[in-house]
Amino acid sequence: MPALAARAKAAEKKRDVALAAYHHYELASAAMQIAIVLASAEIITGVVALSWIAGGLGLLGIAFCVIGFWFPIAVHRF
Repeated sequence: MPALAARAKAAEKKRDVALAAYHHYELASAAMQIAIVLASAEIITGVVALSWIAGGLGLLGIAFCVIGFWFPIAVHRF
């Protein structure tokens, strides 16, 4: 029975890491999608500020991808 409990604890830890990474990937995906929409709006309207905002959101999306891949439990959202 102790071996089964140890396996269960290891599985819980793996699940928690996967769930943390999932949340970071969701935030990254949302930031990238909004960045794409803003970049498209800049092309249509010609408002250059939208490009800068889109670029910032794109970088934020990349940052969340990096956090989700290499450091999924380093940042906790409340």
